[in-house]
Amino acid sequence: MQTVTSPRMWRDMVIVGFAMFAVFFGAGNLIFPPHVGFQTGDAWLPGLMGLLLTGMLLPTIGVVAVGLGGGTFQRLTQPVAPWFGTVMTIVTMITVAWLITIPRTAAVAYETGMATLVPGAANGIGKTLFLVLYFVISLFFAIDRSSVIDKIGKYLTPALLILLTGIVIWAFVDPVGQPVPSRQDSPFAFGFVTGYQTGDVLTGLLFGVLFIEAIKAKHYAADQVFVPMIIGAAAITFAGLFVVYGGLEYLGATGSGLFTDDIGQAELLTALVSTLAGNFGAKALAVAVILACLTTAVGATAVMATYMAQWTGNRISYRAGAILTTLVALGQAFGGVDYIIGMAGPIFMLIYPVSICIAILGLFSRLFTNDGIWKGMAVATVLIGIYDSLALTGSMLGFTLPQWLQAAYGAIPLAEQGFAWVVPAIVGALIGGAIWSATGRQSVGNQPEAAHG
Repeated sequence: MQTVTSPRMWRDMVIVGFAMFAVFFGAGNLIFPPHVGFQTGDAWLPGLMGLLLTGMLLPTIGVVAVGLGGGTFQRLTQPVAPWFGTVMTIVTMITVAWLITIPRTAAVAYETGMATLVPGAANGIGKTLFLVLYFVISLFFAIDRSSVIDKIGKYLTPALLILLTGIVIWAFVDPVGQPVPSRQDSPFAFGFVTGYQTGDVLTGLLFGVLFIEAIKAKHYAADQVFVPMIIGAAAITFAGLFVVYGGLEYLGATGSGLFTDDIGQAELLTALVSTLAGNFGAKALAVAVILACLTTAVGATAVMATYMAQWTGNRISYRAGAILTTLVALGQAFGGVDYIIGMAGPIFMLIYPVSICIAILGLFSRLFTNDGIWKGMAVATVLIGIYDSLALTGSMLGFTLPQWLQAAYGAIPLAEQGFAWVVPAIVGALIGGAIWSATGRQSVGNQPEAAHG
């Protein structure tokens, strides 16, 4: 067993932290920070703080929470209900990972990456060839489950970080312009809600098992080394995300007066970097986009295949699951970025509030040992998520929810700021905890002692 101060442990911590950063930092993580900066302008710092919570801090907390709370999302959510983690995992992995995250990486890699590197490839045949090759490479890295983390952490992430760091430094040294007044009334709330679209809180909770298994495979299962390993790797991930997110958002803010409001998110990123560094910068960004998208696709494919094997009792093997995941994602990727982002909105609004609360409770699972707290929180946030999802779907499809329901929702504190779930989550947790204690029921807990195998 390694000691906390051993050089090998520090090296492994960096590898896992780099891999975690790369899996988190995918398609949305490149296009959303500049968009937040563009929309918030001279208020980009409050926008960054909002994005920091849902796009950086809570995702890394999610991985730590899973590691400390049982090693899997199912164990972490035991206090809610024995079936809750399984149902949420199945729904989330199919709707988010399979139909949104993985295909979105390919669509962004093509529209922002390949189309910049080879403009002549922006046609039907070129798109087909690129998407097929993209998923072949992704499958190559993901097909051997035991080496996924090492492949990403040792090879793909360093190249990605070098390119992104160069763009970020350039953005601060030679800004493209001056930020203009914010287009958003509440920059913090805008950044916070935009962070939903990255899907990274869900990534932390559901993909955490990938990093936890990699840490255990490197012989860090005992508490005295597992805990510093998982926290250290998460800290490295957070630091990388903060530097890159902050730089990209600042780039968007400095360009907030250069383009019209209706510019597309992927188009905005390309235009900003082209303005910053000309053709060379655009090409460097294109390579960074493809690498960032590829690392997320590899990690998501590995996790999806792992869950498929678990759900089917290995009747679908890990390798078969990876191939099936790749084929479905390939078909979905042909829909393009805007189509996939449009599909993602209602899904994220539904499941993000409860995911955030699970991550927070999970981090302090040894303090929140009353199952009623978890149950009350889950009921309240799921109900708010259902409303938010239906409201967004209605705005997209042209229908409205009943006036009395809109009025009731509007009366919830912080609803106008986009945080309608916060107060109900707290109230639900208090009521649930009080009822559970009053009835004298025994709490299951999330079995933290099982976390490390």
